[in-house]
Amino acid sequence: MKYNTILFVFLLVMVSCGQDEEEVYTDFEISFEQPANFPATTYDFEDNPITTDGFILGRKLFYDNRLSLNNGISCAECHNQSHAFTHHGHDLSEGVHAGVVGTRNSQPIQNLAFLEDFTWDGAKEMLFDQPLIPITEEVEMDETMENVIAKLKEDSVYQELFTAVFQSEDAINSVNLLNALSQFMGAMVSSNSKYDKYVRGEVGGSFTDLEKEGLALFQQKCANCHSGELFTNQEFINNGIGENSSLPDETGRARINSPNPFATVEELKTRDDYYQFRVPSLRNVIKTYPYMHDGRFVMLSKVLDFYDDDTYPLITKMDNLDSRLIQTNSNGEEILGIPMTEGEKVAILAFLETLTDNEFINDERFAKPN
Repeated sequence: MKYNTILFVFLLVMVSCGQDEEEVYTDFEISFEQPANFPATTYDFEDNPITTDGFILGRKLFYDNRLSLNNGISCAECHNQSHAFTHHGHDLSEGVHAGVVGTRNSQPIQNLAFLEDFTWDGAKEMLFDQPLIPITEEVEMDETMENVIAKLKEDSVYQELFTAVFQSEDAINSVNLLNALSQFMGAMVSSNSKYDKYVRGEVGGSFTDLEKEGLALFQQKCANCHSGELFTNQEFINNGIGENSSLPDETGRARINSPNPFATVEELKTRDDYYQFRVPSLRNVIKTYPYMHDGRFVMLSKVLDFYDDDTYPLITKMDNLDSRLIQTNSNGEEILGIPMTEGEKVAILAFLETLTDNEFINDERFAKPN
């Protein structure tokens, strides 16, 4: 089904509670339109339609430090627009507590309206629920929803905005807060890269010979996992990254699927889904470094080196290593990874550059309000 939701954002000038400066939202128009080359959405438009006021409210909440303990950080602290809403230069993000870092690399916030699960291990199945993790997680924002709601209720601007969006006297509550954030994040569609213009036959989509070669190689060597127009099959796999000794409690998807919430790490290691992580989307991948669930690789070229295990023996063969990374050469010998020549890597990297959507990255509609 195709959804077209046009949001006309009007000029709002308002004075924030306890602040002298005015907060100004300039005139702009934002639309949610199903890109011609994208799959169907998973976003719940029926129960939580994206509206003008809802988008504005969600954006304000996204950039508000009051969602964290002691008003220390906002969602945008770990999701910077300039890098497709990831935490630029951080392998593991530091949360509200100085010197305390999380256990995962911040994922980009883009095209969430098309995803089936959220976070590296699929802990949440709805975009509506996803913000609960960073808001309440001790190593991230370390706040309670009750405290957040209490702080927002003290702000007259929020009282007006929540009431306008949700049409009730007691509109500031956790459900409506999560709905507003969902509207903002659901509207963040990245679909105008050079690649998109190439496949849609639009102006600005002319590929060089190297980029065409890279696309062909990508389809041969990478598209089994990074498939479709989202550049992810949305599966959870063990890609051979191997355990991180600095994160001894990390178990990947096993912790989510285990029927025993108190299972030990050693018990979870016996599961078939141990150390499985989501196949990430490669859209804007040039901008979203570092890479892997723990930010292990700073350079994208090193990711290709990792998979080219014939040259760099880095892949760890756990019992549940994804079978697509186990091959047999002409001599009948087992090869882990995806063999690539250095020239092929150059071409693939050139193609991956075409997935950068500068229109999305520089879109002022998603930026922090002035």
